Amino acid sequence: MQIKALHCFLEIARSSSLRQAAQRLDIAPTALNRQLASLEYYFRAELLDRGVSGIRLTEAGRLLAERARLIDADIQTTRALIDDLRGLDRGHVNILAAGAVAGGVLAPVLADLHVRHPGLRFSVRVTSAAELAAGVADGSADLGITIFAPETATPLVQSRHPIDHKVIVSPGHALAGAGCVSLATLSRHALALPDTGFGARQDLDRMARAASLRLDPVFVTGSLGMQKALALRGAAALVLPPLCCQDEIEAGRLVAVTMSPDSTIETTLDVCRAPGRTLPHAAGAVMRALDAVLGSSARTQPG
Repeated sequence: MQIKALHCFLEIARSSSLRQAAQRLDIAPTALNRQLASLEYYFRAELLDRGVSGIRLTEAGRLLAERARLIDADIQTTRALIDDLRGLDRGHVNILAAGAVAGGVLAPVLADLHVRHPGLRFSVRVTSAAELAAGVADGSADLGITIFAPETATPLVQSRHPIDHKVIVSPGHALAGAGCVSLATLSRHALALPDTGFGARQDLDRMARAASLRLDPVFVTGSLGMQKALALRGAAALVLPPLCCQDEIEAGRLVAVTMSPDSTIETTLDVCRAPGRTLPHAAGAVMRALDAVLGSSARTQPG
């Protein structure tokens, strides 16, 4: 049995599609089938049920997927520790990031690390906060960076950084020149907000109910890119941490307006890691760089 075959099987389990798994692994479907066949031969068990509606893991497949995640995490950690013997000349970091922080916070940090340590390699996958917590916990990611971490992620939070939400609009928007914006004022303008599964939206809806207001966003989307595109065209006001739009704000293409005290959303940007797991040297460098950029933090796990 080869490590590569286990890695391929894990991608099949994540994708629930042989074709999609082959695309993500950048190999031919026939090659992926050969890797799967080698595992089924080794374990003397069928790992997939193939039906007209697609594929699903058999009982043996589910058991292997659970154990393979742990094996793969141990292999990646061992590889990282061997790379650590060379300092930061080499190394690989797997990072899961919530969409809102990937571009505004993580990209500048990784770009700077690349300039200083060109031998490092970074894999970043944008995902939901819940999937991020699961990926860090099962070892498939070294670090997770998110806003509004779910309660299940609390044991994983390594550092926590307070951040403010503001009203984000184009320079020509009616709210651009306001000193601060109340929720009542905001509710009278076209909004682009995420759906109710997002923490920021839940906070806004809660405050609106308390003020006997009703938010009726014109655009509902969890895509940060879509929200920014709408704001850049003057079509909508957003409620986001300014760091999510830092480049556009610095270029003068968007404006961040303070929300009134009774409409403030209090949250944190959380950097997560699995407790008790040895953090690769390169992942530690990313975490230290994030802490330096974001400022002081309240640590919940030993550094």
